[in-house]
Amino acid sequence: MKSAIKIIPLGGLGEIGLNCLALEYQDHILVIDAGLMFPDADTMPGVDLVIPDFSWIIERGERVSGLVLTHGHEDHIGAAGYLMRELPKSTPVLGTRLTLALAREKFKDAHLDPELLEITPRQRIMAGPFDLEFIRVNHSIVDGVAVAVNTPLGAVIHTGDFKIDQANSEDRIDLYKFAEYGENGVLALLSDSTNADQPGCTDSETIIGRTLEQIFRGADGRVILACFASSLARIRQVAKAARAVGRKIVFEGRGMVHIVKLAKSLGYLHIDEEDEVSLAASGDLPSDQLVIVATGSQGEPMSALARMAHGEHRQLIIREGDTVILSARFIPGHEKAIAQLIDLFYRQGAQVVDGRRSLVHSSGHGQAEELKLMLNLTRPRYLVPVHGETRKLVKHGELALSLGWREEQVKILKNGQGLILDEDGARPGETVDSGRKLVDGNRLGEPEDPVLQSRLRLAGGGLAVVTVALSADGRQLLAAPKVAISGVHYESDLDLSLEAAAVAERAVRDWQAELGPDQAPEQEELEARLQKEVRLLFRHSISRRPAVWPQIIFVNVQAGRPETGIPS
Repeated sequence: MKSAIKIIPLGGLGEIGLNCLALEYQDHILVIDAGLMFPDADTMPGVDLVIPDFSWIIERGERVSGLVLTHGHEDHIGAAGYLMRELPKSTPVLGTRLTLALAREKFKDAHLDPELLEITPRQRIMAGPFDLEFIRVNHSIVDGVAVAVNTPLGAVIHTGDFKIDQANSEDRIDLYKFAEYGENGVLALLSDSTNADQPGCTDSETIIGRTLEQIFRGADGRVILACFASSLARIRQVAKAARAVGRKIVFEGRGMVHIVKLAKSLGYLHIDEEDEVSLAASGDLPSDQLVIVATGSQGEPMSALARMAHGEHRQLIIREGDTVILSARFIPGHEKAIAQLIDLFYRQGAQVVDGRRSLVHSSGHGQAEELKLMLNLTRPRYLVPVHGETRKLVKHGELALSLGWREEQVKILKNGQGLILDEDGARPGETVDSGRKLVDGNRLGEPEDPVLQSRLRLAGGGLAVVTVALSADGRQLLAAPKVAISGVHYESDLDLSLEAAAVAERAVRDWQAELGPDQAPEQEELEARLQKEVRLLFRHSISRRPAVWPQIIFVNVQAGRPETGIPS
């Protein structure tokens, strides 16, 4: 039987987030990353998180040799707890020290204690039949790795998230090792496509650090800088810039304080004691000697930055002369919230600096020239673009074509669309179940979940509750229907309620008139009729479509006891 390796993407293709990919080899499965996505509040009200549909993996749980986590960002480790609780307890999780430290908290929240195998770059290890080697990469969070899976057909390399920051001596990408694999033969390169449509190269973090130093030096008052708590490469540059200009650094926001403390304890962040002060002690220092590093770069409502902007922070009040730096990209969907924060800061006399006008942010993902360099170093037989919207995957493929790769060597996949690699080349594999699950409190739901659809209807048009009391046989209307409305604008809610109640009563009378002598009442039919007639009233009278919720109570008249639903 010919040796073959199968690639099965389960998330992260055609989207940003939900990164999860499986490799199947010799009847064993290796899972690379288990990430989440944060929900869009407009289309997913009340949803906490979005995770991949892990059904395909879970159904084959006994065959899973391990879960590899390439780095510690939420879109790569955030759903690990949800996956691991469905797999055998013996399934190991592999990652670098910082990545596993962050993942351990996910497992703790899920009441799990899986086997954690700490790896280091250039380490080679077996996970079932998978011969793995890990390669250091640059990214916005430190301790990220690519993973090379060695097979008789050649290596399959998953880059994880990466950029090529040649000026960064602390986390320099191991280009030599990638080139070594290219020399020995790479079967397939699964490569980060996030910035495939951006020409040139990503700016080095050292350049961002120099820009920040200039801003810190020129600011008359406090500097308040917001970035992602996990952007440890950025935080290092902030600390260096603050030290260079004689400012003390303060960390604020639960996530920020936690990550900084963890990174320090593991040796990934070094800040001298005299260069850092607590938030409580910062009030005793002159404004021009402070840099406050906080969470909230995306305008998150409960973040430290948002509380400052709204005047709700207990210890930090924005003053005239403060400089606010938004040192992060604006994630699509957050622009409105960020713009509102910026306006609030200006109203209070602060100046705002962001990446649209100043070089205060650099992406953690390589741009076109870096992706081309990765291709030329590894020289894969096949390129499989991963991590990015469809247009980014396509653009990545076009980069390969411009370098001389043939169309048949570029494989643009979709989530759930398998690819088989063997001695004969590459061919489509089976299409497996993939998709999304919605984390809503302590339950998992589907995107088309009726509960979510009800929330969307409520958000869009309000609610009308129609209460009808009937005798147990449904033939007597015991009281006039009541209609309570909420979230529906009208000149007189009382008039609208009374009109809707009259419509509901006519609907009940019509339904009763159609009941045969021996016919049992059908509650669902009455509910549907009430919904239809009351909706028509709202649509014709005020051009609105609220959710209509019939509340039908059947009463045993003799006993005087109400029963919800039709009695047996």
